Amino acid sequence: MRLLHADNLSVALGKRVLIDALQWHVQRGEFWCVLGKNGVGKSSLLYTLAGLLPPHGGRVLLGGEEIGQCSLATLARRRGLMLQHQADAFSHSVLDTVLVGRTPYRLGATWDAREDVDAAHTALVRVGLMDKMGADITQLSGGERQRVALAALLAQEPDLMLMDEPTAHQDVAQQMAIMRLSRELVASHQHAIIASCHDINLAARFATHLLILGVGVHWMGRCDAVLTPHTLESAFGCRFNQLDGVFVAS
Repeated sequence: MRLLHADNLSVALGKRVLIDALQWHVQRGEFWCVLGKNGVGKSSLLYTLAGLLPPHGGRVLLGGEEIGQCSLATLARRRGLMLQHQADAFSHSVLDTVLVGRTPYRLGATWDAREDVDAAHTALVRVGLMDKMGADITQLSGGERQRVALAALLAQEPDLMLMDEPTAHQDVAQQMAIMRLSRELVASHQHAIIASCHDINLAARFATHLLILGVGVHWMGRCDAVLTPHTLESAFGCRFNQLDGVFVAS
């Protein structure tokens, strides 16, 4: 069964239609990167797939069930969204922030179970922040705070992981680590990942599939089939050359 099915999906922001008539399905074991210039609808698409923004038209189905018909508890286990920016109004420890991701598994419980704490510890190890477990999230750098958000998503363990610019605010080493981790997560065929991305070559190296958004048009499929200078030129409105496997804009 398809994990995600976008059935004739249209996405709009206000009165402006960003994406129209999208027919798309995503399976476990796939890592999709969404590429396109600023304002083309990458973040709005993720919000719609997460059920936070109503479709302008068409449907989003998770596990064969229309997203609007899923209970909140079911939805929290089927999909999770990592936002591009984190806003923290109050001080919390890094560990407590990651434990929020375990909420779908302890509904009605007062305290975190041992397995919840273990899941949070494992997630922090995977993003390289175990040494910051007791730190105040309001005192972290932007990159560290994004990795805490990623750890919370890992602790949540949804079938579908939606990530809005997961490598934003990260140095080169952490960008590589996050993309490697994403590829490892889908290799088990327990999850699928959809991530918006600005770095074309990073997406080409690690993603299994691409959805490239242009104005009024889109391209999708396996990386080697979709990622061409012609497609990129059509989507971004500038020339591209491919030099030794690297795409260079000119």
